[in-house]
Amino acid sequence: MEDIGSDETLAALERLLGVTFQDRSILQRAVTHHSCCSETAVRDSYDTLEFLGDAIIGAHVVEYIFRAYPDASEGQMTALKSEVVSRRVFARIGQQLGLFSFIRVDIANLRTFNERSRDSLCADVLEAIVGAIHIDQGPDVARDFVARTIFPVIEQVNQQTLDNNPKGRLQKIILQRSGTLPRYRVLEQSGRNNDRVFLVGVFEQDYLLGTGKASSIKEAGRLAAREALEQLRNKHVL
Repeated sequence: MEDIGSDETLAALERLLGVTFQDRSILQRAVTHHSCCSETAVRDSYDTLEFLGDAIIGAHVVEYIFRAYPDASEGQMTALKSEVVSRRVFARIGQQLGLFSFIRVDIANLRTFNERSRDSLCADVLEAIVGAIHIDQGPDVARDFVARTIFPVIEQVNQQTLDNNPKGRLQKIILQRSGTLPRYRVLEQSGRNNDRVFLVGVFEQDYLLGTGKASSIKEAGRLAAREALEQLRNKHVL
């Protein structure tokens, strides 16, 4: 790891973040783990900045979701927000930014250190950096940083939800808007026993929402639900 106390390294971190600090000591604090300053951790480690950054990110993510998905229910917004601000997602963002090489940590003083520890440190420091930017540069610059680094992940996470369980999501939407369950029906089947292809349609009452084609009815139904969600999204229903 770099000598994070050096002006040269802090300047490199500023370039990485796209933010120039008025007081670089707060940036140094944002990347300093309490293992390096156990007796002065409250003042010199990132713990309290992490606490602040977590709250700031959460507020901006909630506002973004509220504006971007105006027809989502409170439960849907809560589920999406919880996934976006998860440790796993923050760790991935921190690793992709390349934060780990800038983190000041005394590995010898940690009980264990592994890939999970590395991820945890990156997640912590990402939050702490947001807190540091807010304190040093103000709320607008902090929001801009969150918009650059975290907002793009919201759409990715939302799309993964579509991919992972489209039938479950479609069922919630149809129940909410019409009080009925989506119905799946095999529209066509072709091929021989070992090479069957099924075309499945998903309906809201008598209205065809989407179709899917696959070698099993189950997978064709999943693809039909996914297409239905995409169609609803294109019509700004989602």
